[in-house]
Amino acid sequence: MDYGEEKDRIVLYLREKLKEEKRDGFIFGLSGGIDSTVTAYLLKDAVGKDKILALIMPELDSDPSSKKDALLVARALGIRYKVLPITEALRSIGVYREVPLWILLFRGLKIRVIDSIYEQYTKLLDRPLFFALKDKVDSSLYWFNRSKAYYGIKHRIRMAVLYFYGEKENYLVVGCTNLTERLIGFYVRYGDDASDIAPISHLYKTEVIELARFLGVPERIIEKAPSPDLIPGITDEKSFGMSYKDVDLLLEEFENGKQPEDIESKIDKKLVNLLYEQYKWVKEQEKKPWRLDR
Repeated sequence: MDYGEEKDRIVLYLREKLKEEKRDGFIFGLSGGIDSTVTAYLLKDAVGKDKILALIMPELDSDPSSKKDALLVARALGIRYKVLPITEALRSIGVYREVPLWILLFRGLKIRVIDSIYEQYTKLLDRPLFFALKDKVDSSLYWFNRSKAYYGIKHRIRMAVLYFYGEKENYLVVGCTNLTERLIGFYVRYGDDASDIAPISHLYKTEVIELARFLGVPERIIEKAPSPDLIPGITDEKSFGMSYKDVDLLLEEFENGKQPEDIESKIDKKLVNLLYEQYKWVKEQEKKPWRLDR
């Protein structure tokens, strides 16, 4: 990919979309991760710093470094930003009572406890936890469903806040989902998949990383392990059981019509099959009607 040409193509798309929708600017959630940072750089190139609003929305389980990285990006680009913690909103509806990590006072202790639970559930389910999310899980696995709900509500609260401020400002809400996430369903429905425009949703994660290097994104953001930053210690690659590089290589093969048995790879065949099942499941979900027609 020619990343200079790709950047120009996305920038032109953003400008045209803003004009077409008759909006005054863009609003997005800035997490301090690579996807939202690349989005920030592209938005500034498209419309300048005065037509962008970044919302930084930490909560009780957020890594403190995420807020620091988000502020670093916003200040480096000179874009407007608001820090709007969502902890009280989540606490008021009882979210933190469902998975009471707050009892553990130190983040390091939380990570160790979660790692232990994660390993236990991985063994019980015989697969990395991400690949079990679509399946009906035995009700005896008490914390599994509660953890899904605990995770998902945080994305949905953030999206509601983005739309509230977006409508006040007459701004388009920008999503930061990439193609890898779209193809395997690594997002929360009506959460981080909800937006008016999604300028990097056609790029695999590894392409987003290369585009970040081209744009001059700080190396500390490029190099840190991608994570939803919603449950301490859980990274994207830990959820999959494989690297983004391997996931993207396999997804490209699947997109080209290949079956797992047709692919020569050093990756564990079980993981290849799990990823393919997930990929097929997402494709099937996209075809399902979600309402009755007349």
